[in-house]
Amino acid sequence: MISQVGPSLVAGAVGGLGGVAAGAAAVRCAKRCFGVRLQPALTITACMATGAALALRVGTHAYLAPLLVFGWASVLIAAVDLRTHLIPTRLLRACTAVAVPLVCAAAALDGGLAGLTRASAAAAIGAALGWAAMHVIWRCARGGLGYGDVRLGGYLGLHLGLAGSTTVLTGLLAGFAIAALVGAIGVVVLNRSTDHRFALGPSLVIGALAVIWWTVPV
Repeated sequence: MISQVGPSLVAGAVGGLGGVAAGAAAVRCAKRCFGVRLQPALTITACMATGAALALRVGTHAYLAPLLVFGWASVLIAAVDLRTHLIPTRLLRACTAVAVPLVCAAAALDGGLAGLTRASAAAAIGAALGWAAMHVIWRCARGGLGYGDVRLGGYLGLHLGLAGSTTVLTGLLAGFAIAALVGAIGVVVLNRSTDHRFALGPSLVIGALAVIWWTVPV
């Protein structure tokens, strides 16, 4: 038991401490690249909590690195969307450019060439499915959904797809469920109008992280 708990605690500590650096980098990146000022304390705390939660779940598995980077990138995406109601395409492209080699490397370490092939196919299918599902919703929403959320669906699907196509849809549904809950709280508690505009990205990110934590490929 001690031999199993030890590595997880070490990984959790690494994830939490790494979150400090990731949060500071996120604050600087948001300001310099997108002109968005984030609250340093909140951003760093969110990165620490996300990193520690994922690391404690995954332990020292090969997928720890891509999952940590995904969690920290998700914090940045959600924070920028909260402040601007926009998800910059440049940001999603940069996150994807970092995610793909990390996922491939983890898959190769975990399962060799066969693992790399399976993971690459699963990630590609997941990304396509996530984008397609969000694109359909975007078309049906008729202006009620930004296209940045559609691109975000592809980015989330890349990671969710590692656990299967069903997980992609589950992650997106979880995000919309959280968004519905947030909207209901806003109407009932904060007396907002039913057509109040709020950022969908954070809800999608939280839903995806929750599903990934539950179905993490270890």
